[in-house]
Amino acid sequence: MLEFLRGDGKPAAITSNPLARELSAELIELDAKQGVALLAFAPPARFVQGAQVLQGGIVATLLDFAMAFAAHARLGPEERAFSTATLTVSLLRAAPPGRYLARGRILRAGTRLMFAEADLTSEGGESFARASAVMSLL
Repeated sequence: MLEFLRGDGKPAAITSNPLARELSAELIELDAKQGVALLAFAPPARFVQGAQVLQGGIVATLLDFAMAFAAHARLGPEERAFSTATLTVSLLRAAPPGRYLARGRILRAGTRLMFAEADLTSEGGESFARASAVMSLL
């Protein structure tokens, strides 16, 4: 993430986490001042369930990744770590296999808690899920 902020701002594969690699995660945009992150994902077929849609847990994971990257951006590298304390996900419609965009944003950052939200859309803008989270600073 630091390389992305210091670099040319071109999309970059997220290779720091095995699950991110599995989901073909890319960092598309990052705004440290606002605490906003846009990630792209192309989950492979092994994450598609019998009804030929993404498993709900994977959808939640994509949203959690987006909020985590927004939180990392907002905190900066010298600040404390955090963990997701609560995660609420609303699945708006079934998500077929494909490429997705997850935009996470920090709504409020305090000294002990951060409040975040994220949306999952297709590249065409169709909404599939929304999440909110409380993150506890460690």
